[in-house]
Amino acid sequence: MDALSEELESLEAILMDDVRIVRGPNDVVESIETTVQPLTGEEDDQKYICVTLAVLPPAGYPDVSPNFKLLRPRGLDDARIEDIRNACNAKIKESLGFPVVFDLIEVVREHLTGSNLPSGQCVICLYGFCDGDEFTRTECFHYLHSYCLARHLNALRRTYQEDFDKLPGWLQKSAKPFQALCPVCREHINDETDSLKCAMPPSELENAPEFMVTQELREMQELMSQLYLQQKSRGAIIDVEAESGTIISIETEEDVRNREEAEAVKKLTAQEPASSTTLMKPVASSFAPVVQETQRAMPEPTNNNYQHHNRRHYRGGRRHQHHHHHHRGERAEAAQSSGAAVPAAAATATTGAGAGKQTKAQTAGAAHTR
Repeated sequence: MDALSEELESLEAILMDDVRIVRGPNDVVESIETTVQPLTGEEDDQKYICVTLAVLPPAGYPDVSPNFKLLRPRGLDDARIEDIRNACNAKIKESLGFPVVFDLIEVVREHLTGSNLPSGQCVICLYGFCDGDEFTRTECFHYLHSYCLARHLNALRRTYQEDFDKLPGWLQKSAKPFQALCPVCREHINDETDSLKCAMPPSELENAPEFMVTQELREMQELMSQLYLQQKSRGAIIDVEAESGTIISIETEEDVRNREEAEAVKKLTAQEPASSTTLMKPVASSFAPVVQETQRAMPEPTNNNYQHHNRRHYRGGRRHQHHHHHHRGERAEAAQSSGAAVPAAAATATTGAGAGKQTKAQTAGAAHTR
């Protein structure tokens, strides 16, 4: 059995479920992970900080130095994480050739136990943690001043009640109850408002100087104002009052295609001129072809089918064709016999009609003779 296998057995026997071994293809150990907390005896609620140590043993370990990562730190600022990283690097160098995973875990635990106080800032008041300050650790291992957390929970409850009162009665019955959320990660936390309402403000908040607008703050305000105007000109700022009545709709590809086809047909219909002589109008539809305007073609007049305004009369079983010119000629002859003046147009029509009949009769006779 090699050194890595022996070390893994020892870690599993000591840490049991607190160690996690990740194996890759061919059962090769890729990483060894464990969450390290400070030593507080039996008072688990006094463990305010923690960090996950991940050791990556390479091929040839322990003769080759392993790599490591510090993951998911809670209550640690960058400076303290860097101190832990330097201590681990020093331990790896001095333990080259020997199993070092358990030693790295002990180095991290010593640093956490020596300073079992959260470092960094409270995300609510942005002040640090000082000796004598009351602070609270959430279930998700985030640290806040107890005074600040109480104000945060009160604000959440007040906002929830305002939104709840705006709901109609039938919706209030099915509304979810109030749930406290962590101000850092939005995870559910216990609502401890009653136990936190007597907490004292942090010392830095009480000793903070009175707020004054400094020159540095004015320069920052001017810079932010220019950035605001730039974003507003590009449409990145939403005016809630102006956009309150706007309805946002999402079109599918089929909706876009149908809309474009309808617009194209409408544009084509508007460009075609309206004609009063057409017998059929084009049908504008996105689902049927456009019917072209057509005009019925009339047959050419012939000698056997001489037509006057398409009027055909049948008398005595024979087709008789006449025109108002014939009646005009008869009226003109009657007027001459009675001595009345004959209009020039009527006389011309009579002459033209008789000449036309004689010419056709002569032409028919000549053709028969041949």
